[in-house]
Amino acid sequence: MRYAEIALNVPVNSTFTYHIPAELEPDLQLGSLVRVEFGVAMQPGVILRFSDQSDIPKTKPVIELLDPQPALDANAIELVNWLSETYLASIGPCVWLLLPPGFTGRSGRRYHFCRDDLTDGPPEQMTLPGTRTKSEGPLPRRLLDYLRQRGPRRLQQLKRAFPKQAIERELALLEDAGMIRSQSVLAPPAARGKTGSRVYPLFSNDQIDELARKLGKRVKHADLLELIAARDEDALGVHEALELAGAKNRAPLNRLIDLGLVFVEKTERGQQDLVFLEATPDEVSTQLSGWRGDEIYGQLLRHIIEANPPATPSEIRTATGASAKLIQKLERTGIIEIREERIWRDSLQDLDFMPTEPPHLTPDQQAVWDMILPALRRSADDSSESARFLLHGVTGSGKTEIYLRAIAEVLNQGRQAIFLVPEIALTPQTVRRVSERFAGRVAMVHGSLPVGERYDTWVRARRGDISVVVGTRSALFTPLPDLGLIILDEEHDASYKQLSWRGQPQYHSRDLADYIMTRKGGVLILGSATPDLNSWYRAQKDLLTYLRLPKRIMGHRRRIRQQANRAGVVARYAPGDFDALHIDLPPVSVVDMRAELRQGNSSMFSRELEQSLAEVLDRGEQAMLLLNRRGQATYVFCRDCGYVLECARCDSPMTYHRFDQSLRCHHCGASQEQPRHCPMCQSSRIRYFGAGTQLVDETLRDMFPQARTLRWDTDTASKPHMHFEILQRFIDGEADILIGTQMIAKGLDLPLVTLVGVVSADLGLSLPDFRAGERVFQLLTQVAGRAGRGILGGKVVLQTYQPDNYIIQAASRHDYAGFVESEIAYRKALGYPPFRRLARMVFSYTDPQKPQQQAAMAAQRIQLLITRYDMTGTSLIGPVPCFFTRIDRHYRWQLLIRGPNPRVMLRQLAIEPGWQIDLDPIDIL
Repeated sequence: MRYAEIALNVPVNSTFTYHIPAELEPDLQLGSLVRVEFGVAMQPGVILRFSDQSDIPKTKPVIELLDPQPALDANAIELVNWLSETYLASIGPCVWLLLPPGFTGRSGRRYHFCRDDLTDGPPEQMTLPGTRTKSEGPLPRRLLDYLRQRGPRRLQQLKRAFPKQAIERELALLEDAGMIRSQSVLAPPAARGKTGSRVYPLFSNDQIDELARKLGKRVKHADLLELIAARDEDALGVHEALELAGAKNRAPLNRLIDLGLVFVEKTERGQQDLVFLEATPDEVSTQLSGWRGDEIYGQLLRHIIEANPPATPSEIRTATGASAKLIQKLERTGIIEIREERIWRDSLQDLDFMPTEPPHLTPDQQAVWDMILPALRRSADDSSESARFLLHGVTGSGKTEIYLRAIAEVLNQGRQAIFLVPEIALTPQTVRRVSERFAGRVAMVHGSLPVGERYDTWVRARRGDISVVVGTRSALFTPLPDLGLIILDEEHDASYKQLSWRGQPQYHSRDLADYIMTRKGGVLILGSATPDLNSWYRAQKDLLTYLRLPKRIMGHRRRIRQQANRAGVVARYAPGDFDALHIDLPPVSVVDMRAELRQGNSSMFSRELEQSLAEVLDRGEQAMLLLNRRGQATYVFCRDCGYVLECARCDSPMTYHRFDQSLRCHHCGASQEQPRHCPMCQSSRIRYFGAGTQLVDETLRDMFPQARTLRWDTDTASKPHMHFEILQRFIDGEADILIGTQMIAKGLDLPLVTLVGVVSADLGLSLPDFRAGERVFQLLTQVAGRAGRGILGGKVVLQTYQPDNYIIQAASRHDYAGFVESEIAYRKALGYPPFRRLARMVFSYTDPQKPQQQAAMAAQRIQLLITRYDMTGTSLIGPVPCFFTRIDRHYRWQLLIRGPNPRVMLRQLAIEPGWQIDLDPIDIL
């Protein structure tokens, strides 16, 4: 007997052994998706290994093969094992990372009607047979009637049929009474292929007019007019004409006479009267087309033959106004063929992208390209020749053009590429640029796409129908058959780190991309204006090839001239190399908000920022304002007793949102109404301290009534398409000032923005996290790079209460080297990454005492392991309470392990429920 080691989507770090029935053995392969029984429930699983023996004395059988094509290939299974081992994660969730959402159904129960012998009595209280339980209300009877009439139903179906009712209890009672029975089932997957009809033409373009005439309605007066017109100026007898047209009386002729299309000439007695054409050829054609319906048929046939891909019947009806019967008539007459086929869901298919030609490279770009191109060609010739580059280019230096050239080279080799961006907000602009260069070959992948579209993209990629994938970190798992290039733009961004959820590995996209390119023999390009300090350090150690683009490119000479003429301005640029024109990075003004307060200005805007905004509005230009937080206020507090309103489940301050006047917790999502009085002292002097995008927007409207403002944050862009719409509105000039949170600092290219204001530049500097300064520097440098990218130049205003802080000073000078010099010395002195690695353990429980106890126990176990393996370079920090001490009713403590490679020791540690391990954490809050 053969056995299969199967991974289930449960947070357990092991596979489960099942035996293979003889009838299934020929069909099962590595990576096959199967149905098995786990406990008392049905579960989907993926086969990772086969064996001829089992250590388990009694095994359950594999019940069913769910998909004839394996869900994972050999490379994907290797990746699953690497994820599990590298990040000490459960094997099952690692498998499901590689599958599209909704690919497998959930375990559930199906209920069947057995019998109905409820005792007589009022429906409000009935005794179930065989039990002493009294059932209150009519729900049991309604459930039984529903199952009797509709047949077996799953629990989710019953919940939809009986919304907001506690049916689980009643179902359990009815099952105990033997009136219904239930069985474990696996629900159908949420993501399935979509099929539909498409209309294919069986005619050519030059047949359309003739077919339209034949398809038209046959009416006697039209036939008669066509007959008379064909005779041109030759006389035709009235009786002969009527007979040839098949008319039984003179009614068709009389209609033509009344319309002035023909006239009848009397002849001598005993001879036929003669009929002559009165209308012009154009008038005849118009009348015939209108009477017979030729026009609608011609329009219909032209739409069918021009549609690419072939149109569906509903699309044809919408576009032409044709009825369903008309399309059926075309099919009956053999003019078209309607085929049932797969319909691919793709949010890019309805967008138009104008193809663009690559611009000439600047000398700096050419030097970079001369390093990358040979590596791409070597990797294509030899799969063992992988390469890794760190492309450090100031904002606007032309990194994207290097990315596009690399993609073009890989596509020419017959391979595929993945282009990652950190946020969904950046996807629209990136997709547009890539699609303009590689029209029809690009797909988009991110976590907020509809389940059906994610599934279709995954299937198309597996079939080899996609060449380039643009998306966020989950795009890395797209099953491209011959992946030759991965690009991480804004590689420093924290969004590339996967946070913990249900045992999933807390992987970093940078490390995962490195592993994938090593295995596939491809090229990895990491790009940023502010590289992550770890990446910079690896480049200094020659683990990455360091490439530099030090100059900002405004554009190419001809394009700049066109933009300046169109805007009626003189372009502000510096002489450039060859065709390209360069511009300096924007000047940055640091405003000391303490001085503003001393001089009586308590507004959120300094006088300089207010004046700069006024100048931008007067000149008809655009501005961006960054606020590094969300909502109306950081916290709500009482000015009499000092009480701070906190989330009851998280012990973190509630945030006020003006748009619905609610208080929300940004950790667990809990919400409540704003209080009118302090819950502690009943004072009415409870106020909202701080400012969010909503309050900034309102303040701007009061200050500049003529200004058109636009907000871009997670409240205003809660769905993916909203990011496209907000960005396009700003690009189209529908707003003068864009107000946003961190997402507006990342990678956007907005040439008409001449002012960037940072309302609170130092926010985050004081957080108890060794990466706090790096994050603030990256944010400020990135957002400063949004200004002055076009013909009008620009400036930046940073408002801060810590103007002398080295982070603020380095950001104001666009001085990455100066920042690194100070920051690297600080990290080295304290033994933090990149000099030593960190692992973070978080202990999370609803009992307030248990996290501390568990953290102390873990620290004791780890210290024993350090001693046993003589790991003198490894040390512990803590345990201590987390900065966010409670989230969603769970109290949290943490422990940091610092050393050359904490994973080696943590593999020996027995992990208890409630413990979470994060290797190389991006923060320790």
